[in-house]
Amino acid sequence: AALAQAEKIVVHCTSDRDEIGIRTLVGEYVEEGSNHARKFYKKTQKIPGHEEINVYLYFWDTRDGDSFSGWWFGNQVGGAQVWSRNAQATQRPPRSGWTIPWDG
Repeated sequence: AALAQAEKIVVHCTSDRDEIGIRTLVGEYVEEGSNHARKFYKKTQKIPGHEEINVYLYFWDTRDGDSFSGWWFGNQVGGAQVWSRNAQATQRPPRSGWTIPWDG
Protein backbone atom coordinates (compact mmCIF):
# COMPACT_ATOMS: atom_id res chain seq x y z
CA ALA A 1 0.00 0.00 0.00
CA ALA A 2 1.28 3.43 -0.90
CA LEU A 3 1.70 5.92 1.90
CA ALA A 4 -0.25 9.14 1.54
CA GLN A 5 2.06 12.04 0.80
CA ALA A 6 1.46 15.17 2.89
CA GLU A 7 0.35 18.03 0.67
CA LYS A 8 2.77 20.94 0.35
CA ILE A 9 1.96 24.46 -0.74
CA VAL A 10 4.21 27.46 -1.35
CA VAL A 11 3.13 30.93 -0.27
CA HIS A 12 4.56 33.83 -2.22
CA CYS A 13 3.81 37.52 -2.55
CA THR A 14 3.52 39.58 -5.71
CA SER A 15 3.80 42.88 -3.82
CA ASP A 16 7.11 44.70 -3.94
CA ARG A 17 6.63 45.84 -0.35
CA ASP A 18 9.22 44.24 1.92
CA GLU A 19 7.46 44.08 5.26
CA ILE A 20 8.08 41.82 8.23
CA GLY A 21 4.47 40.63 8.05
CA ILE A 22 4.91 39.45 4.47
CA ARG A 23 8.32 37.88 5.19
CA THR A 24 6.76 36.00 8.12
CA LEU A 25 4.21 34.35 5.84
CA VAL A 26 6.06 33.51 2.62
CA GLY A 27 7.61 30.07 2.30
CA GLU A 28 6.74 26.40 2.09
CA TYR A 29 3.94 24.86 4.15
CA VAL A 30 3.20 21.19 4.72
CA GLU A 31 -0.14 19.63 5.58
CA GLU A 32 -0.43 18.94 9.32
CA GLY A 33 -4.05 17.83 9.80
CA SER A 34 -7.57 19.17 9.50
CA ASN A 35 -9.58 21.88 11.23
CA HIS A 36 -13.23 22.79 10.56
CA ALA A 37 -13.39 20.31 7.65
CA ARG A 38 -10.36 21.77 5.83
CA LYS A 39 -6.69 20.84 5.75
CA PHE A 40 -4.34 23.03 7.74
CA TYR A 41 -0.67 23.64 7.05
CA LYS A 42 2.50 24.51 9.01
CA LYS A 43 5.37 26.56 7.61
CA THR A 44 8.52 24.47 7.29
CA GLN A 45 11.05 27.32 7.46
CA LYS A 46 11.82 29.22 10.65
CA ILE A 47 11.62 33.01 10.84
CA PRO A 48 15.15 34.47 11.13
CA GLY A 49 15.53 35.99 14.58
CA HIS A 50 12.22 34.46 15.72
CA GLU A 51 12.93 30.73 15.41
CA GLU A 52 10.55 29.89 18.26
CA ILE A 53 7.50 31.17 16.33
CA ASN A 54 5.52 28.72 14.22
CA VAL A 55 3.29 29.86 11.35
CA TYR A 56 0.09 28.01 10.46
CA LEU A 57 -2.33 28.44 7.57
CA TYR A 58 -5.81 27.22 8.54
CA PHE A 59 -9.55 27.63 7.95
CA TRP A 60 -12.07 28.76 10.57
CA ASP A 61 -15.80 28.32 9.99
CA THR A 62 -18.69 30.60 11.02
CA ARG A 63 -19.16 29.17 14.55
CA ASP A 64 -17.76 32.40 16.07
CA GLY A 65 -19.49 34.70 13.54
CA ASP A 66 -18.86 35.73 9.96
CA SER A 67 -16.12 38.20 10.93
CA PHE A 68 -13.97 35.29 12.18
CA SER A 69 -14.69 32.94 9.29
CA GLY A 70 -12.19 32.30 6.51
CA TRP A 71 -8.55 31.36 6.00
CA TRP A 72 -5.98 32.63 8.50
CA PHE A 73 -2.23 32.80 9.06
CA GLY A 74 -1.47 32.55 12.77
CA ASN A 75 1.00 31.21 15.33
CA GLN A 76 -1.37 28.34 16.16
CA VAL A 77 -4.58 26.94 14.73
CA GLY A 78 -7.42 29.04 16.16
CA GLY A 79 -5.09 31.22 18.21
CA ALA A 80 -5.33 34.91 19.02
CA GLN A 81 -2.04 35.87 17.28
CA VAL A 82 -2.88 36.21 13.59
CA TRP A 83 -1.16 38.05 10.75
CA SER A 84 -3.44 37.74 7.75
CA ARG A 85 -7.01 36.73 6.80
CA ASN A 86 -8.93 35.83 3.68
CA ALA A 87 -12.73 35.70 4.11
CA GLN A 88 -13.27 33.17 1.29
CA ALA A 89 -14.73 29.80 2.34
CA THR A 90 -12.89 27.78 -0.32
CA GLN A 91 -11.80 24.17 0.17
CA ARG A 92 -8.15 25.12 -0.36
CA PRO A 93 -6.30 28.29 0.64
CA PRO A 94 -7.10 31.13 -1.81
CA ARG A 95 -4.36 32.44 -4.09
CA SER A 96 -5.37 36.09 -3.72
CA GLY A 97 -7.49 38.43 -1.61
CA TRP A 98 -5.47 38.33 1.63
CA THR A 99 -5.36 41.30 4.02
CA ILE A 100 -2.20 42.16 5.96
CA PRO A 101 -2.71 43.03 8.72
CA TRP A 102 -5.78 40.77 9.06
CA ASP A 103 -8.04 43.68 10.08
CA GLY A 104 -6.54 46.12 7.58
